[in-house]
Amino acid sequence: VFKFHVIPQTVILDNSCFSTFEQCQEWLKRLNSVVRPPSRLEDLFSFAFHAWCMEVYAGEKEQHGELCRPGEHVTSWFKNEVERMGFDTQNAWRISDINSKLCPSYPQQLLVPAWITDKELENVAAFRSWKRFPAVVYRHQSTGAVIARCGQPEVSWWGWRNADDEHLVQSIAKACAVDSSGRKHLTNGGYTNGSDLPDTDFESSMTNSSEVETLAIQPHKLLILDARSYAAAVANRAKGGGCECPEYYPNCEVVFMGMANIHSIRKSFQSLRFLCTQMPDPANWLSALESTKWLQHLSLLLKAALLVVNAVDRDHRPVLVHCSDGWDRTPQIVALSKLLLDPYYRTIEVPLKLHLKC
Repeated sequence: VFKFHVIPQTVILDNSCFSTFEQCQEWLKRLNSVVRPPSRLEDLFSFAFHAWCMEVYAGEKEQHGELCRPGEHVTSWFKNEVERMGFDTQNAWRISDINSKLCPSYPQQLLVPAWITDKELENVAAFRSWKRFPAVVYRHQSTGAVIARCGQPEVSWWGWRNADDEHLVQSIAKACAVDSSGRKHLTNGGYTNGSDLPDTDFESSMTNSSEVETLAIQPHKLLILDARSYAAAVANRAKGGGCECPEYYPNCEVVFMGMANIHSIRKSFQSLRFLCTQMPDPANWLSALESTKWLQHLSLLLKAALLVVNAVDRDHRPVLVHCSDGWDRTPQIVALSKLLLDPYYRTIEVPLKLHLKC
């Protein structure tokens, strides 16, 4: 019996068995021909489907255009999330559309502090790995603390700095302080703007960005959670990366979690899968499971998520999460933290939103 394994992104393993080697090779060629991207962009299915629709429904182009246009549930989900989490978009935060030309792996719209300009975001993106500049993805509705994500700073061996990057990181903590002080809970669970409160509760009108930044509010210390070990972060400086230097980021604390990279995780999962497909040996099974290090990886992920949850929920501290490139470990930590913090993300209708935001 001849076999080959198909491992999709969903990690659901598919084993295909064939009676002859020739059949196995033939099906492998067929699968490769399907999954391989076309040599020309015009050969993609979407272009062929569009041409077919234009030919068949030549007299109904307007109707066809309506069918191809994304629905309101797609275009408005971001603004709905901003409103649901209670972001103060008048004084503390703003929605930036600059990402349409910066980072292809980020959403088109992103939340940043209100006084950070798009020009500053461009400079910060040039300093962060894969242009993944710090962007806010979650706000705690009670404490006002936020979770942000990004890629590693490109410090390199030369110890490069970026004033706009340092300003943006500090501004995230300041915006949280402005947001939490300028908005108070109502008894029905809603919010009221600080401008609607008496002068004794809110003395500043915060009509422009300069007034916001000079507001006498002491922000909480921002937690920078680096998913890597300190040794791995320093080693990345040889490739142009690195980590934040606490001296350059005042009122910030850097914590290293020591999580393995994607290559180690893949190797661990393959060992776990191989163990589960073998005939169980009761005497040695637990030790074999431990040798895969899979439970150790899960433990570190849970530990990182709990650190974020405690910082945001108990300590009222904003958190900035990153690893090397800002994917794999970073969205795992952020998504798990949001699942633990917010019951809304544990409902049936929001898994797609959680995926898009993280």
